[in-house]
Amino acid sequence: MMNITVTDQENCKKQLHLEIPGEVVRAETDKVAGKLARQVNVPGFRPGHAPKSVIKTRFRKELRDEVVSHLLPESLQKAITDKDLKVIGEPAVDELKFGDDESINVTITVSVKPEFELTDYKALPLTKRVYKIRDEDVDEELERLRETQAELVPVEDRGAQAGDIVTVSLTGRFEAQATEEKQAEGEAAQSSEEAKAETDEAASAETSQAAAQPEPEAIKQEDVEVTIGGDNVLKEFTEGLTGAQVGDERTFTVEYPAEYKPERFAGRKINYTASVTAVRLKELPEANDDFAQSIDEEFKTIDDLRADIRKQMEHQGEHRTEEELRTAALEALVERHRFAVPDFILDRQMTSRFNTLLDQLFSSGIDPREMKLDWAEIRAGQRERAERDVRGMFILDRIAEQENIEVSDEDLNNELEEYALSRGETVAAAKARLTKEEALDSIKEQVRHQQALDLVIASADLKTEEVEGLRAADAETGEPQEAVADAEAVSEQPAEAAVSENQAEAKGE
Repeated sequence: MMNITVTDQENCKKQLHLEIPGEVVRAETDKVAGKLARQVNVPGFRPGHAPKSVIKTRFRKELRDEVVSHLLPESLQKAITDKDLKVIGEPAVDELKFGDDESINVTITVSVKPEFELTDYKALPLTKRVYKIRDEDVDEELERLRETQAELVPVEDRGAQAGDIVTVSLTGRFEAQATEEKQAEGEAAQSSEEAKAETDEAASAETSQAAAQPEPEAIKQEDVEVTIGGDNVLKEFTEGLTGAQVGDERTFTVEYPAEYKPERFAGRKINYTASVTAVRLKELPEANDDFAQSIDEEFKTIDDLRADIRKQMEHQGEHRTEEELRTAALEALVERHRFAVPDFILDRQMTSRFNTLLDQLFSSGIDPREMKLDWAEIRAGQRERAERDVRGMFILDRIAEQENIEVSDEDLNNELEEYALSRGETVAAAKARLTKEEALDSIKEQVRHQQALDLVIASADLKTEEVEGLRAADAETGEPQEAVADAEAVSEQPAEAAVSENQAEAKGE
């Protein structure tokens, strides 16, 4: 009988010590040697008639490898079954050696599903935010639509004023940091000669260290577009360029706040010189029937366009309500259950979140390859959120088990239809590809988790809250696109000016 010992380890890992008896190993060796003897030619013996003893001596390593490949999976599976382990992922063989009695001693590390007590997941207190679309919301959306159709008209008879877009060639130089002032303040704070001497030495070291660090390179950038008085545009840029005309050269200084992003600008003063190459004014089309027809021929009047805008915004509001409610329900479950998660799944989710961030940057017109960032650090920053994601997955899995939730073929096909539509594939092509990639089970598991969350929401203690307008909610929550906003906040491109409250604005409005 095989001896099995299980040792608990951190982060959902268990170490298995298996001792496969010598008689089992010898029996398997005889079986493999007999099979091998019929297949190989050994000098001095008729083909296929070499004795097992000769085969065992001549092909000792090959025999051992073959025996291990047969016995190890069988023994591991028996150990998992006997000890009722819920193993996930691939096992790792830490050590394997043969004993003097031909027994096999092997140590294997496996990851298992987290062990936790499932608390009450019904009657969760949840708030359902229902978005009411107002006339002013439609007006704002119509105004945005007009903005997309606006023409930029050169301004030649006056200087730049609020709302104008000024294009400049920009150079900027960092002012040296005042290390001497810091030294003087440190000296004044000490009353004794001994303390003063210590301060002098420390300040001198600080000054030397600061002098050894190179100042950031000068900023040189062409075709920087600044909207005078625009949202988030730093007031120094607005003040410095107001009244400017083509051909003018303006100089001004910007003192960036200590918490400014990117950090190379934080707490620094930069002296800018801006050469004005263009001043333009946005001319928006009039919101009339002709404008509506220019958007789409199906709109005969401006009222038709407004009705369509309202319909689209109501659809957005309904979708947002559903997504927020699902997020809130999952967050409530995660808060109620604290447990460690398997490292390899956490790592996979961190990678998934990181890749999503990169995709959002690309879709926002930002090329991550041109950004000088510590991407390893940014990926590591996804850890906390990724851990919550993984905990949520295991919680929903347990709820699905508790409620005996099974995904029907119809439910799976409905999900595949949406998936295929999002990728521009036929359902048959998507299903064939997912089957080939062994990813169909993953889709099925996602549906199972969705149904578990649906059950939690259906049983929740639900309170409804009416929210006036989508855009007001955006301002309240800081949406949209949290990941993109985070990326813009850290995006540091050394040659670019920091015109506004985040680096993305430096590329124009």
